[in-house]
Amino acid sequence: MPLACLALAFLPGGDWPQFRGPGTNGVVPAAPLPRSWSESENVAWKIAVPGHGWSQPVVVGDTLYLTTALGEGSPRPLTYQAGVDAPDTSKDPVGAQEIDWRVIAYELASGKPRWQASVVRGPAKFPIHPSNTHAPETPAADARGVYAYFGSTGTVVALDTAGQERWRVELGAYPTRDAFGTGSSPVLHQGLLFVQVFSEERAFLVALDTADGKERWRVERGLGTAWNTPVLWNTGTRVELVASGKKHLAGYDPASGKELWSLVGIDTPDSSSPAWDAERLYFGFRGPGVNGPLYALKAGASGALAPPAGKRALVGEAWQTALSAPGMPSPVSVNGQVYVLASGFLSCFDAKTGIPRYKERLDGSGVVVASPIAVGDELVIVGESGKGFLVAATPHFELRGGGELDEVLWATPTVAGGALFLRGIEHLYCLRAKAGG
Repeated sequence: MPLACLALAFLPGGDWPQFRGPGTNGVVPAAPLPRSWSESENVAWKIAVPGHGWSQPVVVGDTLYLTTALGEGSPRPLTYQAGVDAPDTSKDPVGAQEIDWRVIAYELASGKPRWQASVVRGPAKFPIHPSNTHAPETPAADARGVYAYFGSTGTVVALDTAGQERWRVELGAYPTRDAFGTGSSPVLHQGLLFVQVFSEERAFLVALDTADGKERWRVERGLGTAWNTPVLWNTGTRVELVASGKKHLAGYDPASGKELWSLVGIDTPDSSSPAWDAERLYFGFRGPGVNGPLYALKAGASGALAPPAGKRALVGEAWQTALSAPGMPSPVSVNGQVYVLASGFLSCFDAKTGIPRYKERLDGSGVVVASPIAVGDELVIVGESGKGFLVAATPHFELRGGGELDEVLWATPTVAGGALFLRGIEHLYCLRAKAGG
C-alpha cells in the first residue's frame, strides 16, 4: 500500500477493515471513547447475535460485518478454564449435527441487521476445543463487500455489499494440534487476500485475487498448527507480509510471495501475532511450561536470521528481553513503547531498548484472550470476565477508565465511527460516549 493510502486508512473515526485494524497492528488515531461503560451506561445499542463466534467485528463505511456459526453442531463455547477442565474429546468422532456458517451485515449506526448470508451448511469436519468456536476467524472488508474464511470448512467466500456471492475458493480443512480448532484471519492488501493455513497435515500461505478469487501465489511451509494472523509490516520503505508458525517466522513480498527473510529453528509465536512499528517487529513464544524472550527485529532484514552457533542474538536483532513473551493476545507497539499481555499482567517495554517499564496486574480481568488495541494515547483491553480497561499508552501505568459487561469477551475490540464495539459470547455492543462522558 502506498504510504499516502496507508495514512488515509488511519483517519480518525475511519474504517476497521480487518483483524487488528487498518494496519493489522491494532493501532489507530484517537477517538472519543467512553470513559466508563456497563450494561446500562454509554451503550448506544446492544443486539443478540445468532450462533457463536470469536471473530472481531469489521467496519467499512456505514456497515459492520460479523461471522458466526449456529446449529446443534456449534454449541455455546466454554470459558477458558472450563474448557481446560472439560473431558478430552479430541479423539471422539465428529458428530453429524449440522452447522450453518454465516456472514451478517449490520447498520453501523443502529445495529439493525441488513442481511444474512449462509455460506456453508453441514457437519464439522474436525472437533474443536470446548472454548473455541467454529467461527473464530475475523473477516476482511473493502468497498466491494466482505471476505470471510471459515477454517472449519476450508471455505473462502467473497460477498458483495448486498450479501450476494461473488466467488468462493475451497482451501481444504485440516486437523489442528490438540484438536483446538482454527483461528487465523484473512488479510487484505492492494487487491490481494492472504490466507494462512498452518495445520498438522498441510501448511501454506496463499494469495487470492480479490476480484475473482484466483490464486496468485502460494508458499508451502513446514507442518505445525498456528492460530495467529499474518501482519503487514510497513517500515516506511517497504511493506512485508509476516507470517509465524511452528519454529518459522518469515517476511514475504506481498505481491509475489518471495521470501525476504526467515527465522527458522527457534520457538516463534503460533497464537499471538507480531506487533510492529516502522523501526522494529516485536514477537515471542509462550506456551505450556515455556516463556521465551520478547524479541525486537530491526526493519530491513534479509536472508536467514537464526542465531549463529553458540549465540543467542538473532541476525538483525535490535534487542531481546528474557521471560517476556506474550500470551495468546498479540502485543502492540505505540508511542515508543511495546505492551504485552500474559497471565493477567500488562507489561510495558521501551521499544528502542527493550528495557522493562512496568508490569501491572489487571484486577478482575480473568483470562485475557482478546488482543489489546491502541487508540491514540490509550490502550483498550478486555478480559474474558467481561471487564474492560482504558490504560494510558505511556511508560508509566495509569488506569484512565473502563467498564464491565455481563458477557464472556474473547473477541478483540473494534473502534470505528467514533464508537467502541465489543463482541461477547451472546451479544454485540456499540459503546459510545455521551457529551461529557
